[in-house]
Parts: sequence; C-alpha cells; structure tokens
Amino acid sequence: MKIQYRPFEMHCHTHHSDGRFSVGQLLEAAEGYGYEGICLTDHNTMSGVREAAQPGRNAPFVMPGIEWTTFYGHLLVLGGTRYVDWRFVTPDTIDGALQEIREAGGIAGIAHPFEPGAPMSCGSFWEFHVTRWDLIHYIEVWSGESPHKRAKNRLSLPFYDRLLAEGYRIAVTAGRDWHGPDQGRRPILAATYLGVEDGQLTPEHVGDALRCGRTYITLGPELTCALIRDGCLSGLGDTVSPGRAEIHAAAGPGKPEGIWAGNGAEVSELRLVANGRIAAVSPPGSGVLDTAVLLERGWMRIEAWGTLEGATRRLALTSPVYIR
Repeated sequence: MKIQYRPFEMHCHTHHSDGRFSVGQLLEAAEGYGYEGICLTDHNTMSGVREAAQPGRNAPFVMPGIEWTTFYGHLLVLGGTRYVDWRFVTPDTIDGALQEIREAGGIAGIAHPFEPGAPMSCGSFWEFHVTRWDLIHYIEVWSGESPHKRAKNRLSLPFYDRLLAEGYRIAVTAGRDWHGPDQGRRPILAATYLGVEDGQLTPEHVGDALRCGRTYITLGPELTCALIRDGCLSGLGDTVSPGRAEIHAAAGPGKPEGIWAGNGAEVSELRLVANGRIAAVSPPGSGVLDTAVLLERGWMRIEAWGTLEGATRRLALTSPVYIR
C-alpha cells in the first residue's frame, strides 16, 4: 500500500447555507488554488452535496459533509451512509450522537473549538460535554485565514495536545471556513494534507485517512515523515512500541503557485516534538531531520518552523505517531 498526501480545504460553505459561493464557483476557486479536494460542509444541510455530484463535475474531489451548527458548538460530519439528526443534541447527549455518527460510517471533527461565542457568534464556542473522545476523529486546530495570527488558534493546539496526553488518537486539521470569493486579494492560507491509499480520492479513502490520522497542516512547506523501529517503517497515525528508533523527516518547498503564491514562508528548522517537548531539531536552514531517538510512551510529531511575514512562525505540523 502506497500512501500519497493530497492537499484539501476541509471547511467550505455555499449559497446552500450562508456562503457567497455557488457550488460551481467554490469548486472553480478551489481548483484555482491547487486544492485537490474539498469538504463541503454547509450549515445544517447537505443539499449542496447533491449539486456538486452532478455529471461533468470532477475536479476537485468533493467529500460530502455537513456542519452541525448548534447552540453548543459546531461539529463537522463527513461521509456516512445515512443522515444523523443534529437538531435535538444537547451538551449531555453528545456522546450518543457521536456514537450514531460512527455507526453510520461517518467522520466527526470539531470546528474552531475556541471561536468566540455569544454574544458575537452564539454557538460557535465548543461547549459540548464530550466524555467519549475516542469518537472524535479530528480537531480543526487552525481555523480561518492567517491562522497563525488568530487568538482562537493559540488556544486550540494546547487543547488538542492535552487530549493526546490523555491517550486519545485524534488527527489534526486546518479549515479556512471558506464562505466566498477573494476578489483579487491573496490571503495567507493553510491546507490539510490527507494521506490516501494509492492516491485514491473517494469518500472511503478520505475517511480512512482521517480515521487513521494520516494528516498534516501547513502554511506552505510539504512534509515527509518516516520512523524506522526494529527494521519496520511507520508513518503518521501509526502505532509503534517504545525503544530506539530512527526518524527521517523533510520539508519541501510546497507548491510555488496557487495556495501559497507569494506568501514568502521559509523553513528554518524542523522539530521533533515528543509528548509536548522538543526532542530533536534539524541543522539550521537544512529542512531535513535525520536522528535516532529513544521513544517513550505517548506521542510524537514533526513541526516545521520558519519565517512568515517577518516573524518566526510554526509553518506546519503533523498528526502524531503513537508510542504504546
């Protein structure tokens, strides 16, 4: 099985809810930026998915979805074999709803968990009382344009890391929450790369990438990451045993056009982060990390750091490899 990482925009809206795009305009804009797939997640409706499935529409790939928009938070629900009703879910019944989503074959992800809520945007802040975090497949750690500048995103990553520390397996994603055309401007954008089997873009393969945690998010650089333990090769989302391992990671320049045209992001180093601590750093300016480490129980990921808009920023990070 060969895994290929493909760039996605994971959170999009059209005229079918509060977006300024028609479905066709959204697909044209996504293709123009170089996204190979999008998740169509209109608020509380999937009517746009039927329009996207019309004959003749084949680029980019559309993952069917819906954004449950409630008074207690927004949940992105992708795929599945049947509709799961969102209307009567309360903070204390969310676990049952998540179980129903899983039984229907769907994927559940939390959108912008620290978006300001009432009175500015009633219901945007995550207030559901989840106890079955094993039923959450991913968390939108970066939300919106210029995600590195947004206070809500500075809160999301520590929240996500706390769940990893508690032993949960959850993938990381970015979502622009895209509502309309850019009208000539060039915003700073993130993309989520999904590792799909043999490069196949189908609802099943996209769902498997999220279930397995084969994702990374980036403001430009494309990442590769491999771990060798006892002669066996592992990648993002895999589970390995504690002990000595070799880590091989690299940051490529990414697409020079489209998503990151002219944003000026430059990688200065890669970091191996294990259980929230920096375990190894690449040589300055190399963008390549080859190191041997002693893996302890928990998790590890790769982060790319560098300059963007004249400041040092986290430019990319992966979902974890788990050590059990």
